[in-house]
Amino acid sequence: MALTSLDKKNQYALLTINRPEALNALNEDILSEIHEHVESLNSDKDIRGLIITGTGEKAFCAGADIGQMASFNPEQAEAFARKGHKTMNAISGSDLITIAAINGFALGGGLELALSCDMRIASENARMGLPETGLGIIPGFGGTQRLSRLVGPALALEIILTGTQVKSDRALQIGLVNQVVELAELLPTAEKMMGIITGKKGPEAQKIARWLVHSGLEQPLSAALEREINEFSQIFSRKEPGIGLTAFKEKKEPNFTGE
Repeated sequence: MALTSLDKKNQYALLTINRPEALNALNEDILSEIHEHVESLNSDKDIRGLIITGTGEKAFCAGADIGQMASFNPEQAEAFARKGHKTMNAISGSDLITIAAINGFALGGGLELALSCDMRIASENARMGLPETGLGIIPGFGGTQRLSRLVGPALALEIILTGTQVKSDRALQIGLVNQVVELAELLPTAEKMMGIITGKKGPEAQKIARWLVHSGLEQPLSAALEREINEFSQIFSRKEPGIGLTAFKEKKEPNFTGE
């Protein structure tokens, strides 16, 4: 029985984790299913974005399956961590524009799943954290690296070393999430944002801009700026600038898809 579902919409898909009895906790099967969904969407030319959420009102994803980890030896732990990284890297490395719609708890591997997305929208009842050190372990699906790149090392260390759950209002304050909305408005807000992103914007321009933002974090500023100059110039060899700039001059809506 599938532990996730995928619903294709207009130019984007909604991926839902369906394991509410375990607060949508990640196990190897769910990690595999998420990875398979992302891979299949990568080859779907009609899909440009992905929203990830969890079933129910209590949890987006309450972490990795602790019961499964309790008996790990180092070799099993490495295999599980690599599987988690493979899934998170598939999301972050995809050309899909991704939004995590965080309904309730996003703890441990659940927060790491959200961190692998481009943007995060949280419900007012959301609680986020990396509680692993309280269990005598550390985040293993990218949390030590993605969180520090998002909120800075000092705040990342506070969250990791204290294991404190971050409420949605503070998550917004420190830049962990983009927006906080009422639970009933969570998916509509995420879908509205995705609709704007996948609407009348240049798909190639968005793809390049997204790549520049992510890849630039791993480069010195001077090299990243030079890369931006190169990509800015090269995009004028594509059709999108002619469509968008001409439409602007003519006070029309651009049609980048030709439909």
